[in-house]
Amino acid sequence: MVQEHVRPSMAVGAGAAAIAAPAGPASGAEHATAATIDAEFQQILALAANPSPNLRSWVERAKGAAILTDLTEPQLAAILAPGEFHRYQPGDTVIKYGDTSDSMFALLAEGRVRIVAPIELPPPVGDWLSGEKSLIELPAPQVVGHFNLLASTTRSATVEALTELDAVEVQKAHLERICRVDLTVGYLLMRNMARSLQGQVRFLNADIKNLTVAVALAARALKK
Repeated sequence: MVQEHVRPSMAVGAGAAAIAAPAGPASGAEHATAATIDAEFQQILALAANPSPNLRSWVERAKGAAILTDLTEPQLAAILAPGEFHRYQPGDTVIKYGDTSDSMFALLAEGRVRIVAPIELPPPVGDWLSGEKSLIELPAPQVVGHFNLLASTTRSATVEALTELDAVEVQKAHLERICRVDLTVGYLLMRNMARSLQGQVRFLNADIKNLTVAVALAARALKK
């Protein structure tokens, strides 16, 4: 079970946007920290403005993901530039249920994953009924783990590679910085996540309806 991890080089090039220094008084240490963050962020913007062949490939292979809909290629490059590249083999875990990390993963075309949730029920039912439920299979390009960007909490499901799969992991702190600098990116990401949540709610409503019908039919059969 081998996973490759690669980060793009952070060479500064032309076209980096200037980041304004934070307003208000600050100590020397705070100024130094802010300057360091700004310098690092300018490097990312420079990398996005002059993308390497690897970064261009990431953008091209990620841009079909629903969560990234309507983002321009330069915006995608700015999002993915500091990301960490992973290569997964079938059966590898991309995200583990219960993990507390808050990064998101852009699954690059092509490949496929399945979303799995454990069955956790209180005793006495949980004593004899346990295991896991495969919720859905998803083709790449796709974004997973993005809901932890809204609220840092434990992962609600496991994401498992079904095929060989490439992914770019992007940290929440970077995405928050991008959204503050480019409000359009923030708006589009939030809009696309809202649409995703809407789809999941509709899916769950249909699931609950089917389950209710099944329980009603079972109860009726038991009465006969």
